[in-house]
Amino acid sequence: MALASLAEVLLAEGLITKETLEMVLGERADTAEPVGDLLIRLGHITQHDKVQCLAKLYDAPLVDLSTATVDSEVGRNLIPHATAVRLKALPLERDEDNLRVVMANPADVAALDELALITGCSIEPAIATEDDITEAITRIFGPADDLGEIIGEAVKQTEPESDITVQDREHEPEFSLDELRAMVEGAPVVRLVNNIISRAVSARASDIHIEPEENFVRVRFRVDGLLQEVMKIPKDLQYSVCSRIKVMANMDIAERRSPQDGRIAIVAHPHEYDLRISTYPAVFGENVVMRLLDKDATRFGLDTLGAQPDVQEQFSAIIEQPYGMILAAGPTGCGKTTTLYAAMNRLNSIERNILTIEDPVEYQIPGVIQASVNAKAGMTFANGLRTIVRQDPDVIMVGEIRDAETADIAVEAALTGHLVLSTLHAGDAASSIGRLTDMGVQPFLLASSLLAVISQRLVRVTCPKCQAPYEPSERLLNSLQLPPPGSAGAVYRHGTGCHSCGRSGYKGRTGAFEVMAVDEAIRDLIMAQAPASKIAQRAVQNGMRTLWEDAVSKVTAGITTIEEVVRVTRR
Repeated sequence: MALASLAEVLLAEGLITKETLEMVLGERADTAEPVGDLLIRLGHITQHDKVQCLAKLYDAPLVDLSTATVDSEVGRNLIPHATAVRLKALPLERDEDNLRVVMANPADVAALDELALITGCSIEPAIATEDDITEAITRIFGPADDLGEIIGEAVKQTEPESDITVQDREHEPEFSLDELRAMVEGAPVVRLVNNIISRAVSARASDIHIEPEENFVRVRFRVDGLLQEVMKIPKDLQYSVCSRIKVMANMDIAERRSPQDGRIAIVAHPHEYDLRISTYPAVFGENVVMRLLDKDATRFGLDTLGAQPDVQEQFSAIIEQPYGMILAAGPTGCGKTTTLYAAMNRLNSIERNILTIEDPVEYQIPGVIQASVNAKAGMTFANGLRTIVRQDPDVIMVGEIRDAETADIAVEAALTGHLVLSTLHAGDAASSIGRLTDMGVQPFLLASSLLAVISQRLVRVTCPKCQAPYEPSERLLNSLQLPPPGSAGAVYRHGTGCHSCGRSGYKGRTGAFEVMAVDEAIRDLIMAQAPASKIAQRAVQNGMRTLWEDAVSKVTAGITTIEEVVRVTRR
C-alpha cells in the first residue's frame, strides 16, 4: 500500500511509534503546525529524519549540499536572493528548459508554480534540510546587503561627527536628543545594524559584541563558545550604531555613562529570537553585548543535551522525586540553565504547578509560571522565592543561588515538600557542597535536602560535514592515558574545515556531565563537613563518571577532539 503522509513514512521507518504520534498530536496547541515540524520541535525526530522520509514520500532525490555541485551562476541569474530565502529553494543546475531546484518542501505547489513562472523552466524538485539550504543560499548569493556599501552610506550620513576622536569618557562628544534620533533613523544605519544581527543568526552566534576601540569599533560573534572577529566599523559610526540598538531595545539613548539593559524581539525566518541587550560605559565609548535566544529552542529534552543513556536514565529518576533539591553546577555559559529547562519540560504536566524566578527569563515554557528578577522593584531571588512557596508549587526553579538568604529559603522549601531546581557556580559536583556551606547553609539541613548535583561543561562537536579519521600522536595518547585508535572501540575524528563549520572543524556543542546522587554515605560526609575530595571519591565509588571521563568517552566515540576536551575540562 502506498504511503500517503509523512507520519505514515515515519512510522514505517520506525523513527516514531504510534503511541508517540498519538500523544504528540493530542497535546499540540497549534493544529495548523505540520506534523514533521511539530515532531522536530518536540525532539522526537531530526531535520535529517524528516527530509529522508519526505524524499521517500514524494520520490524526490535527497541532496547533500555540502558535497553537491551547485552552479552559482544559474542560481544568481534565475531567481532573486529574497525569493530563494522566502521559498527556501536553491537552483542546482539547468538542462535546456528543465531546472533542478533543491527545496525544503518539494510538495509546495505554490512555490513550484512561482519558480516556474519566474524562471520559465520546468521545475524538477530535489530535497535537503532547511539549515543546509539556508547555508547554501548564503554561500551562493552572499550577504543580503553589501556591507561595504552600507557602511559607506552610513558614514556619509554621519559626516558632522567624522572628525571625532574619543580619548576618554570625560571628553565624549555631546549630542542633543534630536541629533541622536537623526543618527538612528537613517536607512544606512538601520541596514547596518540589521546586517550585523542577520549575520549573527546565520553564523549560529550566541552573542554579538560591539566593542569600541580608540580608532574603530570591533564586532565579534561568539560561536560554539568561542569569540571570533567578523568586522570592523569606522569610529564615525559608533554612536549611531549604539543608539540604533538602544532605540530598538527601548533604552535611554541620551544616557551613555551608566550601564543599561534592554530587550529586542526579531523574526529571522523560520525562527523568532529574543535579543538581550547590555551596555557598559568603557573608556572609548559604550560596549554593547547582545545575547541571541532562539524562541523555537524552548522544547529542550533530556535526550538532546548530549548525556549518555545511563546518565539520562539516572537524571530522569532523580527529577521524579516528590521533594528535595537538585543543583546544576558549573561556570557561566556551560549550559546549566538549559539542563534545568530540560528537567522542567520533562516534569511539565497539568497535574504539577511549576513556578520560576529567573534573571532573566531566557525561554518561555507554556504551562510554567515564570518571573524575572527586578531589583529596582524589590524582586530579588530571595523575595521571589519567599513568595513562590506561598503559591502552592510542586516544582520551583530558582535561576541561581547567589547568597545565603536564597540558599536558606531554597533548602527550607526542599525540606517542606517541594522539588527545587537551581544552578550554582562551582567547579564540580563535590565542590558545590562547600560553596553552600560557605554561604552559611547548615550541613545537616543540606544533607537532608540535597538529592543530586549535576556538574557539566560544553564541548564543541566535530563538524559532521568535514569530519575525518585521524591518529593523535602516541605521546599525547599516553600522557592522557587514552587507548590507541581502533582499540577498545576508540575512533578519533577531527574536522578538516568546510563552509558548513566556517573552517573551524567544529559545528555545535554537546554536554559532558557528572551526576552526583546523594546517598546515605555522602550525607554522612556532608554532615561531617568532609573535604570535596573525599565526597568526590565516594561518589566515584558509587559509580559516578567524572566530567573528564565523560568528555573523554565523547573523544573515543569520535564526537569531539582531545584538544577540545583539554580546553574545557581538567583532569
